[in-house]
Amino acid sequence: MDRLVMVLLVLAAVGALASFLLSRFFKRKWIWYFPSLIGVLIIIYYSLRIEFGKTEGFEALGYLLLSFMALAVVVGNVQVGLHLKAFL
Repeated sequence: MDRLVMVLLVLAAVGALASFLLSRFFKRKWIWYFPSLIGVLIIIYYSLRIEFGKTEGFEALGYLLLSFMALAVVVGNVQVGLHLKAFL
């Protein structure tokens, strides 16, 4: 369980770093949230795979964990994006 929390925190930090780097290179604020858009699309894809795909064994659980990982990136990206938008 500790490894999962550590992986989620690292992925949130990666999302935050992506938002910070995008804010340095692009002045348009909607580009800062592009990794979040990709993450939401990945979450939708895995949710549809869980619901409508033929999964065997623990495959659905793996898709759920991948969705949580994408959610961690989205949360890190949106959080830093909102903070940068407020202070820049």
